[in-house]
Amino acid sequence: MSTVVLASASGAPGVTTTALGLTLAWPRDVLLLDADRSAAHTVLAGYLRGQAPHALGVQGLLQAYRERLPMGEALLANAVALPDAPASRAAEDPSVPDRRFVPGFTHLGSVGLFDGVWGSLLEAGRGSERDLVVDAGRLGPAGLAGELAGGADVIGLVCRTTLVSLAALRLHLPPLVDSGPPGRVGLVLVGPGRPYGAREVADQFGVRVLAEIPWEPKAAADLIEAGSLPRNWSRQGLARSYARTAEQLRAAMIEGLTLPQAAAATTVGAGGAA
Repeated sequence: MSTVVLASASGAPGVTTTALGLTLAWPRDVLLLDADRSAAHTVLAGYLRGQAPHALGVQGLLQAYRERLPMGEALLANAVALPDAPASRAAEDPSVPDRRFVPGFTHLGSVGLFDGVWGSLLEAGRGSERDLVVDAGRLGPAGLAGELAGGADVIGLVCRTTLVSLAALRLHLPPLVDSGPPGRVGLVLVGPGRPYGAREVADQFGVRVLAEIPWEPKAAADLIEAGSLPRNWSRQGLARSYARTAEQLRAAMIEGLTLPQAAAATTVGAGGAA
């Protein structure tokens, strides 16, 4: 199991929408895990319309960890199929990837307790043919849980290209860059060129732009709120960008990113956006 973590340094740039879009386009079996510490339940309430058993999700994973149950089995047992995704058709066509969702926290008191679960969860997934997409939401002062930050194959900070969205990167990027091998951390830009371009942002912060997601608010709302994808969804620009990004991130997991550590260290702490 390869793991990609998506998070934001500030604001609401579209982490959850991007994570869901990528999961629906992922090229092989995948789980989307809602680890947003704010417990917003955006996918559960929006895309799934609340149609998921209350007992399933990260609370079930925490219980399995406490009872020392096999975490790989617990991960699948606490996931639900994503409607309108190939997951719902996988039984008819085994070649179609199976795509599922693990709902988020139902008790705020469990948020801090879950930090200790990540090591066992990632260890149990090693060797699995199923990838894991983690929606970590907004990082906040605590940042990512240490074992998640250190064990992820790719960490993508989702941000818009406004000065306000980019300003917080200089606080949150250095700890993530230092948490593991060089090159794992990059940016997922939502709305490139509004106003800063991908090259400007990458040069300023010294990390790679992993992907560029077009600014299409209506299509994003259709995905996260409609509960059912439009018939022409796969032909829309946003859907095509998710498919392209999924392939790019999957390639990054396999091949590894090669940004020299020295280059990142010289620029990652710079302030401002341009």
